[in-house]
Amino acid sequence: MRTVYEGILDMLTFFLSVFFSGTSLAAVDSFYPPLNHTTYITNASLGTYGGVFSAPSDQASPTGNDVYNYCSMPHPHVDTYSVPRPIANHSVSAKLVYLEYLQRHQRRTPYNILPGGENQEYNCDAIHPHLFAAPAGQGPSPMQVYGQAYTDPTNPFLTTGSYINGTCQYPQLTIGGYLDGYQHGRDLHAVYSKKLGLIPESLKESDKTVFFRSSSAALTQGSAGGVLRGLWPEYTGPLPLHQQLASVDSVNRGFSCPVRDTILSAIQSTAEWNEHIEVTAGLRNQLAEMFDAQDSSAWLETWDHFADNFQGRLCNGYQLPCRLQDGSQCVSKMQAYEVFRAGDWMYNYWWRRNPNVTEYIQVIEGLFIAEIVRKFEAVQERRSEVVYSHTFAHDGDIAPMLGALGIRALRWPGMGSNVAFEIWETDEAEFYARVLYSGRAIETVHGVLEWVPLSSLIEILKVFIPEDIVGLCTSS
Repeated sequence: MRTVYEGILDMLTFFLSVFFSGTSLAAVDSFYPPLNHTTYITNASLGTYGGVFSAPSDQASPTGNDVYNYCSMPHPHVDTYSVPRPIANHSVSAKLVYLEYLQRHQRRTPYNILPGGENQEYNCDAIHPHLFAAPAGQGPSPMQVYGQAYTDPTNPFLTTGSYINGTCQYPQLTIGGYLDGYQHGRDLHAVYSKKLGLIPESLKESDKTVFFRSSSAALTQGSAGGVLRGLWPEYTGPLPLHQQLASVDSVNRGFSCPVRDTILSAIQSTAEWNEHIEVTAGLRNQLAEMFDAQDSSAWLETWDHFADNFQGRLCNGYQLPCRLQDGSQCVSKMQAYEVFRAGDWMYNYWWRRNPNVTEYIQVIEGLFIAEIVRKFEAVQERRSEVVYSHTFAHDGDIAPMLGALGIRALRWPGMGSNVAFEIWETDEAEFYARVLYSGRAIETVHGVLEWVPLSSLIEILKVFIPEDIVGLCTSS
């Protein structure tokens, strides 16, 4: 474990560099904060470290800002996109031949409802989550039914903390999330269809050059509907969104793997993890008392629940919560920001810094990484019909992928966060890759992945593909 003095030295170095460069804190690179010590969590002067944690309730999030925006992360945008540097400076002539795109779903209501109850109701009347099936061939078309949340006033559970008055399910895509997805798709079309000519301008249902996939969650499916409509506003008819069986899905922790819990327990037993628990004890105790979470390990062992609840509010135009029984006890912005910084530190430790990180990524995301690598090899061997593959998944998929790539500092991947693997072929028939994270070349321990041989990218990822995932998952 690094000493607190090393952490203080890190922070002093950071602030001195800001001071002497004439740069304000808000202008720092918000994607890569100093996450190697718990002083990142406890230093209140860091605030959100230049990040954005708010969005309007019924509109798309503002676009074009090249900053970490948890509510709607940046993505490739025609106003900021440029081709790889060797192509731009004419030292290489190449064309884009393949795009592998992985993204988290767009913004939503929270998963985690405060144990003591919620003091605000959520309204989802502006979005209709459709729920229907249709025959693949001839047959009557279905009624386009959608889910409408309601409560029976005689239900005795209405007085428990698990109920929130309103018209939402938890979690569900919000109207703001849907509109963000639509804009996300329009921006991808402007870059990869109009500017670069890779994605087809128009689409047919039988088009074999594109492939779309999601997890089995309604959040990813609803996000796909918004993004794909943005890509092709004029398209009519259905479109296949591929999903693996939920029990063996290689995303969203679909397949059973008991050893995951064993590895996570080891990760959360280290001196560094315990230090972060110690320095945040005051905040944790304050929130637990405010929201009756003292006896809930789920709310106290990690920052997942509190951060999710606060993010889900702020990203959809709501206020931070107050205690249901006492409206004067409310979460302050300073407390929320510390929760968010603690969440950043947690994700960076889980997926970048802990001593078991390679094995942990293998049992969480190794199968999906193997699928991606096989696609790259198919492009390399000129066996791929597909030129554009898009997977709609979760933060628990984005984070281990970024960890496998060796991202220099990992903040909690926000809503709509995305990894774009671009494969370019030179006039000399050589394949190179560029990896963009939320629209910008990713900075990693291997350097900036701006222009690397495709074979080198494959070798970086292969480390995280388990040789025997079944054996690894059942090992004790």
